[in-house]
Order: sequence, then structure tokens, then C-alpha cells
Amino acid sequence: MDRPSYRYLILCLACVGFMISFSLRSAFIMTVTHTSHLEEEPNSVHNERSYLQRENRIDILDHIWNSSVGNHSWEVRPANGSTVARGQRVESLFYRGCTVYNTSRDYESGYGFSESVQFYSVYYLGMGPGYLTSAFILSKLEPHYVIAAGFYATAVLHILLPVVFTLSGSGVMVIRLLNGFVESAIQPAIVVISKSWAFKGEESTFLSITLVGTYLSPALASFFVGACLCYISWHASLYILAGLLLVWALLWHLFSYSSPLDCPHLSGTDMKRYKNEQNTGAKGFSSKGHKIPWRDILTSKPVWAIWVAVVNKNSNLAAVSALIPLFFKEVYGIRAADSGLLLIAPFVSNSASLLLSSYISDRLISSGKLKITTARKLMQCLGALGEAIFLICTIYVSDWRLAAAFLTLAQAMTGLCFPGFSCNTMDLSHHFTGAIGGVVCTGIFMVFVITGIASLLPDHGGPNKWTVIFWINAGIATFSSIFYLIFASGEIQPWGIGKGEENTERSSLVRTPHNEEEQPTSLAD
Repeated sequence: MDRPSYRYLILCLACVGFMISFSLRSAFIMTVTHTSHLEEEPNSVHNERSYLQRENRIDILDHIWNSSVGNHSWEVRPANGSTVARGQRVESLFYRGCTVYNTSRDYESGYGFSESVQFYSVYYLGMGPGYLTSAFILSKLEPHYVIAAGFYATAVLHILLPVVFTLSGSGVMVIRLLNGFVESAIQPAIVVISKSWAFKGEESTFLSITLVGTYLSPALASFFVGACLCYISWHASLYILAGLLLVWALLWHLFSYSSPLDCPHLSGTDMKRYKNEQNTGAKGFSSKGHKIPWRDILTSKPVWAIWVAVVNKNSNLAAVSALIPLFFKEVYGIRAADSGLLLIAPFVSNSASLLLSSYISDRLISSGKLKITTARKLMQCLGALGEAIFLICTIYVSDWRLAAAFLTLAQAMTGLCFPGFSCNTMDLSHHFTGAIGGVVCTGIFMVFVITGIASLLPDHGGPNKWTVIFWINAGIATFSSIFYLIFASGEIQPWGIGKGEENTERSSLVRTPHNEEEQPTSLAD
């Protein structure tokens, strides 16, 4: 009897690795929010300079917390319903008996709202040029090595981050910028690996399981980081998660392969099916050895349709991952540790939605009920439009429970987009999936734009800043669905076939059922 399919190990390793890496992002956001001006009490024994600065801004805070500043009546109160008085300690909603607050294990940074948002957004500024160079990197190196190197560097930078955080805001900006750059090639690389290891008809399901850790990690990290903030120390979560990421990067380095055709541990049944389906010899789906058709990629309408969808995805990421903890703190007076727990439901719903929708999409495609293009457009448009509706609902409620509920529904709809645009890069080309991924992922700059807008909006006067932010996100979601509906494609592009392999590649792109007597079980079955 053949050994279990090695691709399950690849799936598990990738899922866990991305879960740890993205948990670090959430940990940093919650740590910054926790140590910011608005988080600590005025009687904190730490950082008297920050206390005096906060006292000078108390009128602004009173205005934010106890008056309506938008075009609807938002009376900002803590979750227990009482107004926030000057000098009053806002107790934790979910954690009892916290032993860290106002001790030597706590810290008040002195960073305000603008600095906190900039620390987050500069990460994505570093990702911009990184994505542009990722295609070149993937044309020279094997994708699994690129992933290992990116996560090694990420772990080391986060080990340094707490020390630098207490010394210099400029130093934090530099580390975050470097972190964004070194991580930029990881996502295009994992798409190449997923394309290589997935059987035909299960591409969406395989990639969704691989990347579900990125969507589930904020939910898991919220509980873990909140507990660390309450019971261990303000920076404990960063050290613990960075250490775990170092261990994982070593395991990935030792046990992963860019292509199943390079894996010596593959079962005979799996090897036979991979060779029949890929029909590309030992090269797999890597762009290594192929000349990348940059002009065709950059002028392709289907590529730009994916890019616009990525812009929407990342504007949503900025609003939820970076700004929602600040939203709950400013609008409802809820602590970072508690708002982190409120984010568990949205991210769990997002993860469940993307897994279920990916499975349904693959089944509809493999059964012949929907063409690839139709399935991609259907999922993308349903998800983006649903997201826009529930984001708007989130800002027009006065109760934090309703706001959390609408946010959960918005994230559930966002999960439907995954088998739309996220898997679309695998449809357009085999060998240039990494290059396409590098181009479309430059849409990550929208996180920088959204968070930049948030940091510049005044805390008082004029339309409420949160109303502006959420309406911008809803508008982007609506526009992206229309643009994707018109220009997206799920078909192989003429430029997407490697030189000298036109005949074999075209024949391998035809999705046909496999009639061999013994076939490995597909994830979509």
C-alpha cells in the first residue's frame, strides 16, 4: 500500500507557517494599540512624559469619547454603558485579574494615533518594491527556499522589534519597512508551490487550505496576545511568536519541495498522476528557465482585473486588521486586549467562508456546471458586494455588539472572494504564476493609502473619520466587483505558455476526469 500523500505535509506546514507569521502582524498591532496614549490610564506609573502629553490632549479625547462628530449620533462609551471620566480606569471586558497593567511588565510608549497607524502602514510600503522584485527572485531561486528565507528574516526582525520600540520610533519604521520587503516574495512563491502540488480540479481548495492560516491567525492571535498583555508582559507575544516562526522556518527548509516531481518521498500513485497532469517533466510550474513576458503581463486586462481585486482585499485588510482595534477603542472605549477578542468571530467566519466557497467553486468547475471564468466572477462579485453592504451597516449602529456582528458578516462575505481573485493567477499561466502574483500583489499599497488617510483625518470636526474610512472601503469593494466582472478571465492566456512547450502545455490544460483504476483522493472529493 502506498504511503500517505506527501502533499498533506506540505499543506500542514504551509498553513501553520502562515498562521504564525500573520499572528505576528496582529501581535504588533495589538501591542502598539495597547501602549499608545489612549490605552493607558492617566495615573500610570510609567513614562511621565507621555502622561503630560496626554493631559494636554485631554480635551480632544473628551470630544472623541463623549460627543458626536459624524453625520449620525455616535455617543462613544465604554462597553458597560458609562461615560469615560477623566482619570477613570476602563476595566477589561473579558480578562479578569490582569497582573500586568501598571507594573514593570507594562509599558506606555508615548506614541499617538498617527504614529500607531504609520507603524502599520509602512510595512506595506516596504512590500511594494518587494513585490516588483519577487518575480525576478522566483525566476532565479526555488520557491520553497524563498519562503524559508523570508520567514527566517521576519522572525529575527520581530525579535529585535520590542527593544527598538522602546528606543526610537524611526527605528521601528525602518524595521517594519524591512519586514515588508523581505516578506513580499512569500505569497507569490506559495501560489507557485500550490499550483505545483494541487491536483487538477482542486486548485482553489488546496490554496485556500494553504493560506487559511493567514485569515484565521488574527482570531487565534487575538486571544493569545490579549492574554500575554494581561498576564505576562507587553512584549511577550512578539518574542514567543518570533521563536515559533524560527522553528517553523527550519522545518519548512528541511521538508518542503517546490515541485512534487522533485520530492523523493512521493508515493508511486501520486507521482504517476502528477506526471500525467502536469506533463512538464521535472520543471514543474516554476518560472525558472523561462523568459518572463513582462510586456504581455503588464498589458493584460485579466491581470489588471486581479490587481483591482487585490486592492479591494487589502483595503479591507487595512480597515479590519489595523484600524478596527483603534475603532473599538476610540468609539466604544474598549481596550486592545478586549477588541482583539471581538475580532475572533470576524476572522473565524472569514476562514470558514473561504474554505467552504473554495470547495464549492472547485466542485462546480470539476463537475462542468460552471466554467472557470464564470465561477471566478461569481464568487468575487458576491463577496465584494456583500462586504460593501455590511461595512456600511457597521458604521451606522450605536452598540458595539451590533458593530461586531456586522463586521463578522462583512468578513464572511470577503471569504467568498478567495476562490475568485486569489486563485485566478493560477488560471492565466503555469510557468509565470509567480510573476503574475508579484505584479498583482503590488495592490498591497492600498493598505498604505487607507491607513495613511486614517492618520491624516482629524479626530474632531467635519465628518466622522470612521465614516469616511468605511465608506471609502465600501466604494472600493463595489468598484472592484464591477471591474472584475467585465475584465476577468479564467482561461490560459496566449503569453502564459512556456517557449518550446506550446503543444504539450495546451494539451495539459484541458481538464478531464481521470479514469485510471487507482487515483489519489482529491481534496475536492
